[in-house]
Amino acid sequence: MGRDGGAKDGQVADPRLLVLIASLAFATASPLGKLATAIPAVAVACGRTGIAAIVLALLSRATLLSSLQALTKKQRAAVALAGSLLAAHFALFLAGLAATSLAAAVALIALEPLAVVLAAFVFFKIKPTARELVGLVIATLGAFVVGSAAGAGEHRFEGDVLVLGAVVLFGGYVAAARGLKDAMPAMPYAASVYGVSSIVLLPFAIVLAMRAPTPPNDALFAVLGLALIPTLIGHTLTQLLARRARPVLVALVSPGETIGSLAIGAFLMRTPPTQREGIGALFILAGAMLAVTEKRSLTRPSADSDR
Repeated sequence: MGRDGGAKDGQVADPRLLVLIASLAFATASPLGKLATAIPAVAVACGRTGIAAIVLALLSRATLLSSLQALTKKQRAAVALAGSLLAAHFALFLAGLAATSLAAAVALIALEPLAVVLAAFVFFKIKPTARELVGLVIATLGAFVVGSAAGAGEHRFEGDVLVLGAVVLFGGYVAAARGLKDAMPAMPYAASVYGVSSIVLLPFAIVLAMRAPTPPNDALFAVLGLALIPTLIGHTLTQLLARRARPVLVALVSPGETIGSLAIGAFLMRTPPTQREGIGALFILAGAMLAVTEKRSLTRPSADSDR
């Protein structure tokens, strides 16, 4: 892909490599989010998408304006919807992360593959296989196990609920990227979605930030890290994958994120999961991996594949 995102989105690197890179980028999101909890979650979400939008707008300046002008009213509304979904996803996830344990949040985030698969079925009639449905049941059981650990340490049920809300919205956000794959090149699309997300969150961020104490420098650096690594790299690659790859392959990003985040939390932040959180995370990961590693699911073309 060219620096302005003007190349055809189908001419990209091996999707499996992009999944790996996106997973590694996403793995930093929860630890950085924990470091940024001195700042209101909405302000963090606004900052990370705003910075990412500015960077991508500069990189795609040659095609951004013309791409936006070429959109129909319906397509512009769809871009606005995608940005709003992303705004709500980030706000709920960061608020949930601040209200519960790191281990619980990243375990529940591993349910995102199932949200992606179900959204693909609802919006594009890409039917889940029997194996994917079994994975859904196993992962859902794991979510209940994780939720049952609420009350121990930092783990709180209300935080879990917020993270689950973010999971549901992630499926819609990925579906929106797939639905707009022919409307805009990848980079201008990502810049537009991040820009909408930041604008939607900005009024709330200003009000909440004015009421909050001055944040420490490490929290501010964490917001910058969130913008440059999981947002600019992770989410942009996910949007690119969502355009061409099977939904189940896109969904592999989230189990990778969970494994990486748990490792960072345990070894670098000294916040290992409790026994019940660990067991629940294993169930969720097993269900998610079962759902998204079926050979047929990874290789057959999608219902709306390129012609």
